[in-house]
Amino acid sequence: MEKNTAQLILEFLSQNPNSTVRQLSRALRVTPADIRYHLSALLKQNLVRLSSKTSNGQRGRPARSYSLSQEAQPSNTLSLARAALSILLKDTADNKENTLRSLAALLFPPKTNTGGSFTPKIIQLVNRLNHSGYAARWEARPNGPCIIFANCPYRQLLSQFPELCEVDRMILQNHIGAKITLEQHIHPDQSSPLTCRFSAQVSIQPQSS
Repeated sequence: MEKNTAQLILEFLSQNPNSTVRQLSRALRVTPADIRYHLSALLKQNLVRLSSKTSNGQRGRPARSYSLSQEAQPSNTLSLARAALSILLKDTADNKENTLRSLAALLFPPKTNTGGSFTPKIIQLVNRLNHSGYAARWEARPNGPCIIFANCPYRQLLSQFPELCEVDRMILQNHIGAKITLEQHIHPDQSSPLTCRFSAQVSIQPQSS
């Protein structure tokens, strides 16, 4: 599978820390504008950090340089996650569902003050998801909102554990208090679809006359 620009940036920074946009552009043969676009997304996902400002030998402000964040550094965490999930999800269907519910509650414990209108709850949840790298947003729809993830933090695990999509659905359902349906999800080994999409069915109370 052909690697996308974000993956190429991460690979280059792993071998060449403190690289500038200009250096990345030349090495990857991608326009500086495209490099800045992907760096902005990687910064929001905490995969890249602004490491320093260096002099580029020209007048004006010094060029910014970028490096991998601690979260993107090589580690054995992925192997540990695979081993742990293999043990947790080997049970029967009923036990597996209980395990997924427990994972959802542990990853994103529901807030105690879950009352109030729907909109503040979904905004609060989207903010929490973005702190964990989901690149989440939501859109209003006539039959209920759509929650969209532009990134899957568990993409490297999805081929072996597709149940993680169900964990995400349960997280949304626990926090929003509405029925959540998975419409599509990011494929672990394909370039499309580009997003995960979940629809929420919110019951609207009739207005009193």
